Amino acid sequence: MFHYGNRSGDRGDLRLVLLFLVVILMTVSVAGFASAKSIKDAAAFYKGKNLTLVVPYKPGGGYDAWGRLLAPYLGKYTGTRVIVKNMPGAGGMLGINEVYTARPNGLTINIQNAVAAVTNQLVGVKGVRYDLLKYNWIGRVTTDTRVLAMRKGAPVKTIEALINSKSPIKFGATGLGGSTYVDAVITKKALNLPIEIVHGYDSSSEVDLGLLRGEIDGTYGSYSSRLGMVKAGEQFIILQSGKKRAAAMPDVPTWFEVAPSEKAKEILSVLTAMHETGRPLAAPPGVAPERIAFLREAFDKTLKDPDFLKSIKKAKKEIDYVSGQEMEEIIRTSLEISDPEIKKVFVDAVKGDI
Repeated sequence: MFHYGNRSGDRGDLRLVLLFLVVILMTVSVAGFASAKSIKDAAAFYKGKNLTLVVPYKPGGGYDAWGRLLAPYLGKYTGTRVIVKNMPGAGGMLGINEVYTARPNGLTINIQNAVAAVTNQLVGVKGVRYDLLKYNWIGRVTTDTRVLAMRKGAPVKTIEALINSKSPIKFGATGLGGSTYVDAVITKKALNLPIEIVHGYDSSSEVDLGLLRGEIDGTYGSYSSRLGMVKAGEQFIILQSGKKRAAAMPDVPTWFEVAPSEKAKEILSVLTAMHETGRPLAAPPGVAPERIAFLREAFDKTLKDPDFLKSIKKAKKEIDYVSGQEMEEIIRTSLEISDPEIKKVFVDAVKGDI
């Protein structure tokens, strides 16, 4: 049996519900207005100022190229003059340390080699003075398939020949903790590669010079950073990251295809997940939320700008955008390695114990 209750009481309840809905709508409207006003205030703050974009490597490398491609468009959408500042050292760590402790006014940001940054923090490398979980992530511009490239005239021509080589093959890398170094030491362990790692090069361009001079025979790098030398006939690719072959490299095996064991595949799965961090932009901790929101909005507009997209196409680069909020989760996930044995592999590798 249905019971409708007191009708005057019902009307009173209805009035209360309507009043509650009006309060909610007003709150949402005020919050939206406050948010819009905050963004407007942030835009006024940035207008006419200098915005420093720190690149943690020397001029001429892939990160430097991205920084200089982004700069004019970030300037366009923030109303600033963007100054690209190269700050090489310690495999990219110096530039990440410096921005982390920069004045938190939102006028200093960086583009990061996040794979190296994650690895260094994860294993507690000496000299790390940052916490990636406290960085303000603006967004990721790209991530890239990692490749193992050999110089023209190298003593091995395939990954199988490298694995079975009786003599050590010299590989070039940037500083301890840099992505070229991390890739080399982890795959050396996982795939039993007979390689000798020569580290300390300041940038990927200097690694290329070492390859041209014959000081080293191979190196790791992103596909886009190796492509120019491959097309020039100076290098060739024998291995790629990931579980599936990239469309651009259908004849090059992945590191999972040549992994000798399930444990090796587990190690490579962690390394692959780390590479998802890619090349993000970030601001130091403590920057006002409305300024971070403004920078994220400007970054998003930059990556959609038709002229920027033309410049990217001309430079033969690809965008793989991830928002600042998504980057926060990717960084958090990449810093979590539940298997202590696998974590030890990364710790030992980066510290030079492998």
